[in-house]
This record gives sequence, C-alpha cells and structure tokens, in this order.
Amino acid sequence: MAATELKEVKLGFKAERRAKVEQKVNTNCGVVTVNVVGDKNDNRLFPLITLHDFGFNHVTQFGSLEVSGEEASRFFNQFIIYHVDIPGSEVEAGDLAGDYPDIDDLADMIVHIRTSLNISKRCVLLGVGAGANIALRYLVKYSKTVLGAVLVEVTNDSEGWMSWTQNKLTDLVTKPSSLVSFSDRTASEHAYDLLDRHFGRANPPSLILEDFKKYALANMIQSCNVHNMVRYHQAFVARKVVQLDGADTREKPAVLVISGRQSWRNDATVEARSQLHASGHEASLLEPSPCHMFPLEEAPKKCAVAMMLFIQGLGLGLSAGLTSPTTIRETYEDDEEAITRDLSDLTHV
Repeated sequence: MAATELKEVKLGFKAERRAKVEQKVNTNCGVVTVNVVGDKNDNRLFPLITLHDFGFNHVTQFGSLEVSGEEASRFFNQFIIYHVDIPGSEVEAGDLAGDYPDIDDLADMIVHIRTSLNISKRCVLLGVGAGANIALRYLVKYSKTVLGAVLVEVTNDSEGWMSWTQNKLTDLVTKPSSLVSFSDRTASEHAYDLLDRHFGRANPPSLILEDFKKYALANMIQSCNVHNMVRYHQAFVARKVVQLDGADTREKPAVLVISGRQSWRNDATVEARSQLHASGHEASLLEPSPCHMFPLEEAPKKCAVAMMLFIQGLGLGLSAGLTSPTTIRETYEDDEEAITRDLSDLTHV
C-alpha cells in the first residue's frame, strides 16, 4: 500500500473529536504527562489507560488508530481515555536528569496516576511493545484494579545475550558518564538506532513497512526527545521475566493479545499469550496477516473489530450495539482463515 493510500485510509472517516485535557501528575517516576479524553464525570464509562512503545508518544502511537474507522471510534468512545506519555516522551520534553526508572517502576507509576486523577473504577489497559510489557506487569501486580487488557506485540522474556551486548555498546554513547557523550551523536542517528530495534529483524520489507518507517522516523525526530527514548529502550532491555504463576489466583483479568503474523516478535508474543493462558487468564489471540511490526497501523480495522468484540465480552460497549457478523466478514474478506483463527474465542471471554 502506497503512502498516498495510507493517507486516504486515515482521512476517509471523520471520527468524533472529544475534548482532550492535559494533566501533569506527580508520580514515583517524576512528573508524568497524561492526556485525558472524555468527561471524567461520566459514570457510565470505564477508564482506558494507554501505554506506548519506545520511540513513540501517545499521539504517534494511537492517533492513526483513533481515526481509522467506525469500529475504532466505537471502541474508544466506550471509555474515558487516559493516554500516558512515558517519562520524557511528551511533546517538547527536555532531557531527563538522573536515573531513568526501571520497567517495574513504570508499572507502579500507574498506581500514582490512578490515585492523583481519582480513577476508582477497574480499568482496561491498552499497551504496545514496551508499553504492553509495562501493562502486563501492572496487570499481574494490581489485578484487582484491572477489568481486561489489550496487549500488542507483548513479550514476557528477558533480553537475549547478543541483544544485551549490542545495547551495552549503545550505552557507551548514551550514558552521560561515558567517554563518548550523547551530544556526539545526532538525534537522527539515535532515531535510526531505535527504528532498527523495531525493523532490524523484520522479514523482507513491504511497501507499507517502508512507508511507516519513514513516517515513524519523521515523527520520532519531530515529536519525541530521542535521548529520553533511548533511555526508555534501555529500561525495557534490562527487564526481567514477569512471574505469572505467583500471581493472585483470585483475579485473572481477560487479555487480548495482538501480533502481526509476519512480525519478528510473533513467536515471543504467542509464547507470552500461552503463558497467560496457562496461568489462568482468558487470553485470546489476534494475528492479522499480512502484517508485520505494527498491527494497529497495518491492520487497523481488524484490530478495532477484535478489540470491540473483546470489550463486549467484558460487558462493555453493549449499548453501542453488537458488532455484526457482516462487519466481521467484511473485515476479514481477504483472509477467511483468520475469522476462525483470530476471532473464535473473543465472544466467549
């Protein structure tokens, strides 16, 4: 799909624009920016907390999905949305000083956000990549506060030895205490490094991947502090495996796991879903195809339909009307096998 076609898809549907209010929240990880969409006083709606991947912020990660079509609009309109910008990821962020929080600190950060913004209801989590790993940690540790979670390209493993070595070499040029200062490398060079983490092990590139790589690079340089993004990535690299077996057996929120069938993360994401299922969670799996690293951008309608079915299985969004079999068939008309493979268990959560 060419870049012009991508633009046409995004502009082909005019989504309802709800008011967005930026909040600055004091947390264990410093002051964090949270953008709240919707009326917090509307007791009919449940909270949706979003967590983006490294190299993105909430706008560049979720903005295209929000305006991708009617199903996505229906999904987001069921919630009061709390878009969390991981520390240092907000627009016009300065370089963060001191130690960057580790990945478990970032999960605990959600507790502070909930308390500060008076989020009392059980929430639905939506996380991508490193953000999905943060969401997974919160889901396990604070399961009583979670209704369900959508985890996109989630992994529950530690970094491999070769990747660990490669990132240690990257540390030499990003840590202020090193002999080579961060300023000796340009933002563009660091942005390319981060994109390599996303694209470097991908299958031979498709046109849509090439288009999205250009889009992601431009947005990363223009909208993010790349210095902070590298530090977020380093925190993700240093992660430990989440122990699912030791979780509270009384609370097992349902999970929808999404991974592109052609994504190099696919095996690890499917394994994470298996781990969740084995530990007692209802864990559904969506594998859109053809799809690589970015299912929310490459297959927005398939993801939106699955996400809507998922929350309807949780008892949410029923007043908006059930997603019709016709909509499901039209969404998967080019991939009949996926109707059974991806959606068979979503309505049985």
